[in-house]
Amino acid sequence: MTRSAQNLLLVLIGAAVLWITLGSGEYVNYVKPGFRHLLVPAGGVLVLLGAAGLRREWRDRPGSTPGAGDGGADDGHGHDHARGPRVAWLLCLPVAAIFVVAPPALGSFTAARDTGRPAPPPAPPAQGFGALPRTGGPVSMTMGEFIGRSYQAQTGDPASLTGVPVRLTGFVTPRKGGGWQVTRLKMACCAGDAIPFPVIVRELPRPPADAWVQVDGVWAPPASGRVETGVQELHGTAVRRIAKPRNPYE
Repeated sequence: MTRSAQNLLLVLIGAAVLWITLGSGEYVNYVKPGFRHLLVPAGGVLVLLGAAGLRREWRDRPGSTPGAGDGGADDGHGHDHARGPRVAWLLCLPVAAIFVVAPPALGSFTAARDTGRPAPPPAPPAQGFGALPRTGGPVSMTMGEFIGRSYQAQTGDPASLTGVPVRLTGFVTPRKGGGWQVTRLKMACCAGDAIPFPVIVRELPRPPADAWVQVDGVWAPPASGRVETGVQELHGTAVRRIAKPRNPYE
């Protein structure tokens, strides 16, 4: 790989970062939205560094002579310092993947692998969970809030959530042995640390795996005497498919 190719690769990597951040917006499949303010400058710097290197190479090319400029093609040891190892071309693969086939957000495969270790119930907000309305349509809430409220109701006052219709948004994850759950992944920093927030859905037919859905239902309290669990259940009343949210994580 020549130095010109190395500089061109820097430009392409920077352009790929800018594209998924400012163009397609698919950076939220990999990192939290707040990282946009870091990715944009980083991508711009890579483009500028690569462009500056290309300009220097093209400017010096007409008057270049062996042994001048960047050290010449051969320093007398039988190898060319102006070229990098051929394996460096493999760096083009992730760039091509971003431009051609951008990896999607994590889905049911990741969530199904983690069903044996459910996420701990999210801590309630500092001011605590507010009271829920007992009339009107289903209350829309995040998966984290539903699991947090469910665990609080399970260990405290069940009446705070029992019978309250809720609406959850997530993707469909088939369960081993039958049934399904609606799941949303919680990301602390990037997709590598994402953990699933699953809620088992009862009494509704399973949509296709990985389909994004909104599920209406009411919390199903665990059986009397059952040990507290972080995996909650929902008596479903309605389910409908929706488009994938712009930000697939919580």
